[in-house]
Amino acid sequence: MDHRTAKSKCRILLQVAGAAGLAQAATDLKQVPSAYVIPNSERAGGSRTGTTVVSQQNSVRFAVIVAARNLRDARGDQVQADLLTLREAIMAALHGWQPQDDFDPIEYGSGRVLQLTQQVLWWQDEFLTSHLMRS
Repeated sequence: MDHRTAKSKCRILLQVAGAAGLAQAATDLKQVPSAYVIPNSERAGGSRTGTTVVSQQNSVRFAVIVAARNLRDARGDQVQADLLTLREAIMAALHGWQPQDDFDPIEYGSGRVLQLTQQVLWWQDEFLTSHLMRS
């Protein structure tokens, strides 16, 4: 999943970047809300043919890590509302979208808090898709 695609499909975010952007943001976050699209894992199933042709279903997981500002109120109600709005926009942009003709539509996998500081809430949503690999 290319982070530029996520940026074009989800305009509510001020910044969308890949893994390199996430590494930099972890030490010096400049724009919020931001999202970072990173590969999580790939897992190929066994070959489906009994011949010299190899045919495998490859499951691909990627994460969208969101940074939302946590400065507006003591209880964190506003950051929760902001996060919900951001996640709904990301979900609308990605869920069911087919990134390439040979890929299955994207499905939602799971979500969780990564870190909560006085300034930023970091949240990760995991998505999955798959495609057939043949040789």
